[in-house]
Amino acid sequence: MGNEIIIGERLRQARLAKNISIDELQQKTKIQKRYLEAIEKGDFEALPGTYYVRSFIRQYAQVVDEDGDFLVDIYDEKASFEPEGKRAEPETVQGSRKALHEGKTRDKKTRDYLPVALLGIIAFMIVGVIAYVAWQDRNSDPVIGQTATSMEVDGSVTTEQDSSTNEESSTSSQTETSSSEEDEMEIAMTDSNQSQATIQVTDAEEPLELEFTAKNGRAWVGVSVNGDYSLQETLEAGQNESTTIPEGTENFVVTLGASANIDLKANDKEVDFDDPDYEALQKNLNFEVTYQD
Repeated sequence: MGNEIIIGERLRQARLAKNISIDELQQKTKIQKRYLEAIEKGDFEALPGTYYVRSFIRQYAQVVDEDGDFLVDIYDEKASFEPEGKRAEPETVQGSRKALHEGKTRDKKTRDYLPVALLGIIAFMIVGVIAYVAWQDRNSDPVIGQTATSMEVDGSVTTEQDSSTNEESSTSSQTETSSSEEDEMEIAMTDSNQSQATIQVTDAEEPLELEFTAKNGRAWVGVSVNGDYSLQETLEAGQNESTTIPEGTENFVVTLGASANIDLKANDKEVDFDDPDYEALQKNLNFEVTYQD
């Protein structure tokens, strides 16, 4: 099942890229429309025989500029699709968004604490000077009025320190509240039919990572970004596979063969594409993504 679906999907994507309709393709290849549709679905058993399968693949491939001989070798299991080189991990500039946010928060706290620290040093110096003067006065000619004045100054300093402490507590509380407010990613299926569905992802955190898990049986998965496959795999039951979507990508397509056998997560959040109105067969999921600021 896997190779037939891959061949059919590859030819279909090439046809769409050239903006050729099925009817136009029928005129160019002289192959009946129902056979062309069967090829794109990977249903090669609907074709007249293995000779026609090979011939039809080559004719189809020639019109859409694909390598027909190579696709026939794939069909005959004489060759296999080599995985396209893994995309280089995105270079992190000065840490992640979260690290940058925490760094900015620490810098802000440092700036907030600096005036308080300076006030504390000044208050300490004032108290020290007053204590020294009081000690000198007691040793020479103690005056009750001076003692009262010293107490009043000490009281003023204490009040100023209390005010600074309250300001510090308020600033710290506001900073913690701001840092705890984070947008949560949401995933929703907006429309669906037998062969495809639209999946909207909002407030995603970059990079967006997809994780596929095969269940109950064998299934094929493919991820296409701008017409190029970043992942093409046939998964056995219990097998996992993951891929990272390039940063800034707002639209991409996930193709599932035997979609009932696949669980899909985006950034560890379940993607629900089941539709009780349709049988779970081959399905294209058209992702539309918006990211957090």
